[in-house]
Amino acid sequence: MQSRTPVEIADVYSRKRAIVFAAAAVVFLLIQVVARPFFAAGAATANLLTPGVMWAINVIFLLLCLATGGGILNRSEIRALVNDEVSDRNYKTSAIAGFWVAMATAIGLYFLPIAESFTARGVVYVIVTPSVAVAVLVFSYLELRAHRDA
Repeated sequence: MQSRTPVEIADVYSRKRAIVFAAAAVVFLLIQVVARPFFAAGAATANLLTPGVMWAINVIFLLLCLATGGGILNRSEIRALVNDEVSDRNYKTSAIAGFWVAMATAIGLYFLPIAESFTARGVVYVIVTPSVAVAVLVFSYLELRAHRDA
């Protein structure tokens, strides 16, 4: 059996990463549509199983995956090949897309009269959820497109 080169391994990891990131973002959004975390004030938020805490853990996980390229456990040589210049550019583009979604959502909330009744946690949820999902989905799309065009 012939062993694969680091370049071949990195190519496979990179393709899988784009698919896994897209799936993670879609699942994240589906959970938000189905379960919509409730942000209660008081002692109930201290419980680690509340939907709000689980939402925050999920967001942190998605952001860490996006920021690190999801390959922390890969060998450094493979990680360097997976996180190449194209991947870095795609990451920056996705971060910009997420930023603009966050800004547009925040401005929209500012002008919506119903937003006056939102708690701070509710506002954070409404801003962060779409911006993180868009950033991860844009990254996945750009990575998959780069593989298709290669």
